[in-house]
Amino acid sequence: GKTWQNMGLATSMHIGRIQLHPRDPNIAYVAAQGSVWGAGGERGLYRTTDGGRSWTRTLAVDDETGATDVAMDWNDPNVLYAATYQRRRSAYGFDGGGPGSALWKSFDAGATWTKLTGHGLPEGEYGRIGIAVSPARASRVYAVVEAKATAFYHSDDAGEQWVSIAEGLPNDFGFFVLASPTTP
Repeated sequence: GKTWQNMGLATSMHIGRIQLHPRDPNIAYVAAQGSVWGAGGERGLYRTTDGGRSWTRTLAVDDETGATDVAMDWNDPNVLYAATYQRRRSAYGFDGGGPGSALWKSFDAGATWTKLTGHGLPEGEYGRIGIAVSPARASRVYAVVEAKATAFYHSDDAGEQWVSIAEGLPNDFGFFVLASPTTP
């Protein structure tokens, strides 16, 4: 860490997470939030296959929504989960959440994405979402979903069905819990 090199995505403004491929050092994913003060810029989920020399946006929602998290199934790196978050800050307030906020899954290394809804996840619009895949059991996925009531969910079948394991949490609770790489 003595020296650093800019690897692009100059207008991403805020990076939520960088996910490295477990076996290919040239492949990485970046969850780019974009500017909180205005629309546009580099927002969404980006992938590099050449060690950061070039980036391709693989998940984009709209000019108000960026990606805040990305997690990978370490047994099958083609399986990814991503969270998008619609937000805007102004001099007089903060608008966090909306129809752009969602939980997503890809089976093909980010080439295509499916929005995960229902099946135990809350109804309505979401705010921020944090995700983690268990390194010990890849079919177990955790998500903290800020919705009408923030709740901590888990899925034991790779995101097909979800169960709430804690409800009514403070809005920042899960983002500290999911940061741990040793979550079973």
